[in-house]
Amino acid sequence: MSISGNRCNDSGHVVRSSVKTIGFMLLLLMVFWASAPAFAADMILYSGRKEKAIKPVVDAFTAQTGITVALKTGKTSGLANTLILEKNRPRADVFIATVGGVMEILAGKGVLSSYRSPAAERLPAEFKSESGYWTGISGRARIIIYNTELVAHNDVPKSVFELVDPQWKGKVAVAGTRERTTLSWASWLVHEKGKDSIQQYFQQLGSNGLTILSDNSEVWRGVGRGEFAIGVTNSPNSHLAVRAGLPVGEVYPDQDTIGTLVNLNAIAVVQGGPHPEPAKRFVDFVLSSSGQRLLVENAYEIPLVANVDSGSVKPLSAIKTPSLTVRSLADAADSTMDLLRTIDPRW
Repeated sequence: MSISGNRCNDSGHVVRSSVKTIGFMLLLLMVFWASAPAFAADMILYSGRKEKAIKPVVDAFTAQTGITVALKTGKTSGLANTLILEKNRPRADVFIATVGGVMEILAGKGVLSSYRSPAAERLPAEFKSESGYWTGISGRARIIIYNTELVAHNDVPKSVFELVDPQWKGKVAVAGTRERTTLSWASWLVHEKGKDSIQQYFQQLGSNGLTILSDNSEVWRGVGRGEFAIGVTNSPNSHLAVRAGLPVGEVYPDQDTIGTLVNLNAIAVVQGGPHPEPAKRFVDFVLSSSGQRLLVENAYEIPLVANVDSGSVKPLSAIKTPSLTVRSLADAADSTMDLLRTIDPRW
């Protein structure tokens, strides 16, 4: 007995009507699910940072305030798209992104609410939105990591532009643009060197056997296991590799020339979110000295607030960083993505 098209069942009834009935019932269920509360908590947080990085901060906030938090983690781009889809009926109260440029895009689409935390007064102007739509909470530098059993420290490239040298053929790995920090890094290089120069650079990397992986964790694990001699990734990953007992060292590249990009992790209150006051209190907590310290201790991130002990993490004051705005990186994202995927669709 078929259930497709207008063919009949044994009783002579058209099955299409049954399919319509089932479809209508499913629609009713979807409406019910959509109207039901998504999370049973005092505040809802969407985080592009992984759970192991942000959960200790959430737990400390709840312990201090009694405010419970429902945490939803995922890729920054995916969560940003979810926020856009939910704009007319927001479910989230707070969003944490792995790059500030995404916040600029969301602010332009009316997804974010302006909130100037008193704690943000300690931040330099370049680490927060002029209009109060987002605030930087920590940084991750774009560094070179290497396997210490395969490469002597003095032989490690001191510039990302040295990775096209034939001695590194087939030995270098980087995550694709599914990781927004990779896209920001490439956008910054275009900003510094120009489109034609960076197009040639990435073409040379490809010709030199660059391996493009799905995410940054694959990069540091691959380097640690000796699958690659060199990786380009985010600064916390060298600490994660060492903590895992892997032979990994780090170099902050181009310190004598263009500097090392530091991508901001940023936080924002969602416009029209169901719990605005707990959301603001959470932002305040993350920017407090205790919140900043938790990000250093658990996620090895660079504190942006002055006078916070960075521990084993290189402090921001010790890194030569470029002078550019988060807005400029956001504006360049689409064109840089097109450029990279023209060179190699794997990006």
